[in-house]
Amino acid sequence: MQTRAGRFVLLALLLAAGLGATFSTWGIARRIAELGRSEQDTADRIERLLTAVAAVTAAQQAYVTPSSDRQAERPLALIEHIRTDTSGLRPHLRSLDASRTLEAVADSARRLGQIEARAQEHLRLGQDLMAADLTFSETRTAADAITSGLRDLRAAESAAFAGARAADLRFAWAIIGAVAALWALGLILLARLPASRAASDSSFSSLVPAVVPRANGDKDPGRPARLDLLVAADLCTAMGRLTAAEDLPVLLKRVASILDASGIVVWMAAGEELFVAAAFGYQPRVINRLGPINRAANNATAAAWRTGTMQVVTSEPAASSAVVAPMLGPDRCIGVLAVEVPHRREEDAQTRAVTTLFAAQLGAALTGWPPASAAAPAKVPPLDKAAEA
Repeated sequence: MQTRAGRFVLLALLLAAGLGATFSTWGIARRIAELGRSEQDTADRIERLLTAVAAVTAAQQAYVTPSSDRQAERPLALIEHIRTDTSGLRPHLRSLDASRTLEAVADSARRLGQIEARAQEHLRLGQDLMAADLTFSETRTAADAITSGLRDLRAAESAAFAGARAADLRFAWAIIGAVAALWALGLILLARLPASRAASDSSFSSLVPAVVPRANGDKDPGRPARLDLLVAADLCTAMGRLTAAEDLPVLLKRVASILDASGIVVWMAAGEELFVAAAFGYQPRVINRLGPINRAANNATAAAWRTGTMQVVTSEPAASSAVVAPMLGPDRCIGVLAVEVPHRREEDAQTRAVTTLFAAQLGAALTGWPPASAAAPAKVPPLDKAAEA
């Protein structure tokens, strides 16, 4: 993300992702809270049913001890209350076996009601012992079945609610993790260039908008090595035999090796502008950002094209310098060879001379690609004077 527009777009995406994650997790938190309330409501309903079953059993115990204040109709009212609350519990259940368990509880409640009706009939006939016998046998069995079913239902519902909460929490953490990873990647992309890169950029700004870090930055730029002139001569021969544009980057790589250059750009003239024809040592996105250079531009590349003489860009010790040589054709300057070299290497006479040789050979080989500028012809300076420039 090197452009301002790209950074704004990325920042907008990160903010949108953060807001989306915030709303999503807020919704999940509300759903978890609602699950807690629903679980508590279901547990309270089941607990009231258990209390009602216990109350039925306690009320039926009065049949054993006849008294004038015995309320024979109370168990029937409690049983009807159990049946009503059992039916009302169905919409609140979440577990897989809830329907089957609740149906078993309802059947036991109906059977309990039938047994209680028979006990009430015995009481009306004065058969208290028969009513007590039903209470201590069949009624107890039906009440125990209801109690066991309700407890199983309570345990199943608790497990179902716990599973739902766990699923929501996993989903929330997945959202948070994804957004955190997105933000980490976005912050990396938004990070500014390191200081060393910025210094290197400023030293070569008159040649290209940006450069990549040097691959051989561990060498001592203060002691330029002697150039191998035989290797340079072989390369000039290879340049003279150049016939295909796709072979030019390979030759530029050899040029960089001989001159200890970290980057090379071949600018070709067309009309009143220079365009990049080939390059070595720079990332593709850097080359893609290089626009045309106008003949009147105030930089070393345009000056070399206008004057037909070598230009030198000197930089700070921590950055790279540049040697810019014109590529002279038979009657005009057809382009420029811009070479980024270590600091102080631009002062080396051999470096200047060999760069001029390479530029001259490329000028002869590339005269026909693309159409050269119609500007006034430039006088070719002697090699020794170019080296002294």
